[in-house]
Amino acid sequence: MNTIIEFVKTEWNSFSKKTKIALLVLTALVGLFGIFAIQILFWGLGYTDMNNTFAMGLWIIGDLGFVALGGGAFFTGFLLYIFRVDKLEPLINSTVLIGFMCYLFTFILLVFDIGQPLRAWFGYTYPNWGPGLMPQSMLTEVIWCLTFYFIVLCVELIPVPLKHKILDKIPVLHYTGHYLHRLMWIMAAVGTFLSFFHQGSLGGGMWDVLYAKPGWWRAHHQFFFMAIVAATAGGTCFMIMVPKIAERIMKKEVAPKESFYTLARISGVMFTFYFIFRLYDVYTMAATYVPMADRSFADTLGGYYGWTTLIPELLLCLVPITILNVKKLRENEKTLFFAVICGVTAIVFSKIGVVLNGFSVPNFPWRGFAGYFPTVQEWSIMIGSVATMILIYWGFAAYLPLFPHMKEQESEE
Repeated sequence: MNTIIEFVKTEWNSFSKKTKIALLVLTALVGLFGIFAIQILFWGLGYTDMNNTFAMGLWIIGDLGFVALGGGAFFTGFLLYIFRVDKLEPLINSTVLIGFMCYLFTFILLVFDIGQPLRAWFGYTYPNWGPGLMPQSMLTEVIWCLTFYFIVLCVELIPVPLKHKILDKIPVLHYTGHYLHRLMWIMAAVGTFLSFFHQGSLGGGMWDVLYAKPGWWRAHHQFFFMAIVAATAGGTCFMIMVPKIAERIMKKEVAPKESFYTLARISGVMFTFYFIFRLYDVYTMAATYVPMADRSFADTLGGYYGWTTLIPELLLCLVPITILNVKKLRENEKTLFFAVICGVTAIVFSKIGVVLNGFSVPNFPWRGFAGYFPTVQEWSIMIGSVATMILIYWGFAAYLPLFPHMKEQESEE
């Protein structure tokens, strides 16, 4: 115990003043998360702004955002282990960790969102049986796929801590990590299969089947496939953005530039597909599906979250399309960083639009738009989740071989 205390003191004293302040702020945010989590879990959703109009609020935006951005993990793993894009290997540990955290906190936020955590198991066991004993609940499919894919991510993450110089000296752990690493192509294939379904179901399929909502309903699973493309585009940007931020903070090259450029090029292509798909989606909604409810598409964008989410989303998509598809621009550190931030933000805006604008659009034209204003408790749990993810990532980057390329450089020096 004394050894641990001495280690913590030594590490703390080695940090710069700015690092200490950042860690204290992050720890305070995690503390607020814990306080308000207890309040919500024990005293219920009355401390949120949810109501009969907004059955889901800030946390479901977090869920959709985490899942979409974490989707870059399955896509990067698929490219590396199945298509053998070996230049992505220096980024794979970081990618798996980000995916693991995104899916972990998707589950955590869902626990708060359902209101009665003791009944969380209902999502697994009550699939709303329909005609011919066919399950009708898309949420059941989402929960099962999320669970299995989270297990896959856990298996993929295990080799990272096992490669620590102390643990690697233990024969059993050494061979466990070695053989798990050799099975990664199977995990990547299974993860891609599972992620394909829950990305589409949670990101789009749950919404486009709601026929009474003119802001959501369109040709079945048009939105399903668009959500998958969005995850591959925004997720790959997120897999670049996070290690790039770590690189700037640590002031060290965490992965070869060629790894970032390769993933950036792929992301630029996927954003091009997403932008075209999104324009097609807007066109079909305006020309076909919204008029079927005797409304105009512009009428569904008249609330707080309509035009103010759609226009920024489309404009932000143009940035990664313009920069990441041009070799000279994507190989410039400043423009690359700007492009991936814009790409991530575009996907976040799309999820805000799906949830908030979808709920705010009235079912009948004579009713006004509804507004949603998250409470302090909601903001604290949402921001606290992000703070916890930052601390976990920082711990892995500082004390575990998250970036093998950086460790190789240090050993050479």
